Amino acid sequence: MAYYIDLFSPDTYETFGKSDRSISGYRERQRGVASDIKAGDKFICYVTKLSRWVGVLEVTSNYFQDDKPIFYPVNDPFIIRFKVKDKVWLPLEHSIPVYEDICWSTLSFTKQLPKGSLGWTGMVRGSLRRLDDADGEYLKSY
Repeated sequence: MAYYIDLFSPDTYETFGKSDRSISGYRERQRGVASDIKAGDKFICYVTKLSRWVGVLEVTSNYFQDDKPIFYPVNDPFIIRFKVKDKVWLPLEHSIPVYEDICWSTLSFTKQLPKGSLGWTGMVRGSLRRLDDADGEYLKSY
């Protein structure tokens, strides 16, 4: 099992949250890394602009391509898709802010940085970036 970051904008977080949360989608350029992801892997969900961890999704299929709009009503760019099962999906008011000590002082890509630094943001600039196993385990269990 491996852990990958699944990025959401505030808008896609709302759209996904209102869905049955059974499909997660990515842009065409992520097809290569998507081919390495297997059933049982976990997506650790992060909301950009708000800097919050919001969920854990378990991958239940290999990737597939589907251009049926589900994330945007037309021209949905997230056509590389996985079937997923939501293990955790938090409302924003209960999500985990990356800058909180409980998170900042534990994650491998933040704990060595001064609080408020932006040096860690490269880790959350694109979906399907592989997380260190210890980081994934920590976020999954929190």
